Amino acid sequence: MTLTRRLHYWATQLFAPNRLLTRKYTAFKELLRHDKRSLELISDLEDIRHSGTLVDTAAVARLTGALSWSVGSLIRSLSSMHPGFYRDLEQRFFELEKALSATLPAFDENRDPPYTLSLIEAADRPALAGGKAHALGRVLQATDLPLPRGFVITTNAFNLFLAHNDLRHRLDELLAEVRFDEGDKRLRELSGEMTGLIRQAEVPEVLVDDIRQRLAELRRLPCSGPWALRSSAVSEDGENSFAGQYTSILGVDDEDIPAAYMDIIAGKYTPHAITYRVRCGLADQEAGMAVILMEMIETRFSGVMYSRDVMPGEPSSGCLAVYAVAGQGSSLVDGTKEPSVYRFTREKQDRPAPVQEDSAVPEVNSLAPATAAMLAGWGMRLEQLFGSPQDIEWCEDMQGSCRILQCRPLQMTIDDCPAGTEAPEAPDPSRTILLSGGVTASAGVGTGGIFILQNDTQLADVPNGAVLVTATLPPVLAGILERLRAVVAEGGSRASHFASVARESGLPVISGMHGAMQKLTAGSIVTVDAGRNEVYSGTPWSNGHEKSSGIAWNTPFMNRLAALMELVSPLHLLDPASPEFSPRYCGSMHDLVRFAHEKGMAEMFSLVGPSGREMTGTRQLVGELPLTMNILDLGGGIVPEESQKKVVGPEQIASPLMRACWEGLSDPQVTWDRGLAILDWEQADRHSGGIMSLKSAALGSYAVLARDYLHLVLRFGYHFAVLDTLGGEDPEANYIAFRFKGGGGQYENRLLRVKLIERILAWAGFTVRTKGDLLDARFERRPVDQIISRLTLLGILQGKCRMLDMALTEDGQIDTMTESFKAMLQHYVDPSKRREQ
Repeated sequence: MTLTRRLHYWATQLFAPNRLLTRKYTAFKELLRHDKRSLELISDLEDIRHSGTLVDTAAVARLTGALSWSVGSLIRSLSSMHPGFYRDLEQRFFELEKALSATLPAFDENRDPPYTLSLIEAADRPALAGGKAHALGRVLQATDLPLPRGFVITTNAFNLFLAHNDLRHRLDELLAEVRFDEGDKRLRELSGEMTGLIRQAEVPEVLVDDIRQRLAELRRLPCSGPWALRSSAVSEDGENSFAGQYTSILGVDDEDIPAAYMDIIAGKYTPHAITYRVRCGLADQEAGMAVILMEMIETRFSGVMYSRDVMPGEPSSGCLAVYAVAGQGSSLVDGTKEPSVYRFTREKQDRPAPVQEDSAVPEVNSLAPATAAMLAGWGMRLEQLFGSPQDIEWCEDMQGSCRILQCRPLQMTIDDCPAGTEAPEAPDPSRTILLSGGVTASAGVGTGGIFILQNDTQLADVPNGAVLVTATLPPVLAGILERLRAVVAEGGSRASHFASVARESGLPVISGMHGAMQKLTAGSIVTVDAGRNEVYSGTPWSNGHEKSSGIAWNTPFMNRLAALMELVSPLHLLDPASPEFSPRYCGSMHDLVRFAHEKGMAEMFSLVGPSGREMTGTRQLVGELPLTMNILDLGGGIVPEESQKKVVGPEQIASPLMRACWEGLSDPQVTWDRGLAILDWEQADRHSGGIMSLKSAALGSYAVLARDYLHLVLRFGYHFAVLDTLGGEDPEANYIAFRFKGGGGQYENRLLRVKLIERILAWAGFTVRTKGDLLDARFERRPVDQIISRLTLLGILQGKCRMLDMALTEDGQIDTMTESFKAMLQHYVDPSKRREQ
């Protein structure tokens, strides 16, 4: 705080104390508002961390930013209550805020050229080319295997596109609203807005020019359109396959390339693509979108090849498998067509030997065995190149020439089966087998209630824990994967995109189980064994072999969140009386909130000094009680029509809190000596000789009040009580802070009175601390009706205990008096007791 602002504060304190009190009260109300919001934001982040709730990284970034702002505002409110006093706290906040920001990923969204690359250049520039193009570039660079000709539109071009259309901030705003526990409708709405923004945008002219130059180079080969445009996101075809989640567009003419390019970018924000990426724990910026433009191939056959195919329980498991369909391979990977399957041994890498052929189509329309064998040889070469089993897409053109279209790591091997998905021992033979057959698309065992999916419009209706029975295996099923325990499909194959995604997560899937949609009953509980390819009634195993529905905790998102939460959630400051309750020991945002809340209440507790000289323009409260009581109304504490009067009665008090205290003090059970003024006799002794009037505010009690706030100082002879309370609509902000000290009796007698009050308040739900004859009590986070009832209780207790430091002489009296007070006050603690009396 500047010297000028501090001088202004001191001047206000000296010459306009009432204005300062009002400002302090206003700052305190702001402090409580920011305190509540900060705790809500901490709870939101804790819920994401500990429940595994799926949210986008943008949501955590937004929550973290909001938390930093809220905690900063909380500290600024506290600092304004006591300028210059909390500079250490402000400095600690800046340090923690900086550390917190460092846990959030910082992305370099480079918008500089190059905007296009040749496929061979993609081999050395994976961050620019994306996963799919990078793999094809490596194939082209290291082997003589044939690929379609083409080029890559880079991730820098994607960043340029977003920046040119000012889309990044808006996309992050929409992604931050995605909550997968709120149903599919909201996700579809947000996705629709995102894809709409992209399709309404424009491709920057500099990128269009770059694409034209690359097209001209292809024509000189010669190579002409139409073209195929395929996604190549940075994280695609790597540890996470993104199989079938993004968009490919075939048969694109030159003039339609910009629109097709934007369609592929829009495909990044479809509901199932967003769901898959978030489930993988990746931020949107970690999946920057490159696009491959390549020549279209008129295909006779196409398909997928697994260089090591895992088939639990099958003799041929671990062999190389070639899956083939006539025409375009999309009918295979989207699960709508069953393929011919060719299996080969892996002993001879250059010339694998055939094991068997499972043809689902007539021999006359099948891939030639020699071609399948040649492809098998290519598969072994690619596995050797990449150092792991591969999932390879290929095609054969109308002239009989084959090409490699895509190459990525195979998502499951024998040594890589997810824990808990291996085939268990044989089930109880008494259990009913409802259906058997088909092919293991993804191994494992899962139990749940059957949901029969007739079409994609029912996806939103699929409940958590379902066994999905479906006709095929479309990639869109990845969008509801977290809800599923198993999938049984009449069609589809192991080579489909969804099967790849299912193997990544360990979801049991059986494909080719004919008759499942007619023979299985919706709602019935079944167990799917996708190793034996059987569906059982009920739960045949008693030792828990079913698929876990747990969240993937070891993801980039969860690892970053764990580091972030170390600076957000832990609470180290537990004891306000500890010397370590200071800014120096604040290790988290939670600590800062705790410290600021505690000190804010302490500031209000010392709102007015012992003499009450800060209170000018006060009114006198006059009633039947022999109290000298001065009050200062901060707003709403006195009924409006009496607000200008210098003397008011209890009936003119509008504050429910003050009325409750007065009700307790004036309770019939409290007796007062009407001839003796109740004031601070210790102060009066110091000023004997008539120098100070007995009506002086320095000797009397006083109250600073508003509609929902009260600061009350009661002076009873040689002891005093200070009460600070807030009672509004928000229970989390409500509190009573009470302090009691002093007395005219001997020190030992004063200790006995404090012990009695401690017992009664603890019974009434207060948290109590004592030190000598000083007692501090708190009653917090309660509804306003409980605040009011405890204030009345405190009023009665203060009236009844005024002279007890003279009467109490031994511990034995405390037990008897405690029970007597409980009987007297029980209906203020338990309202049901009131009706019994």
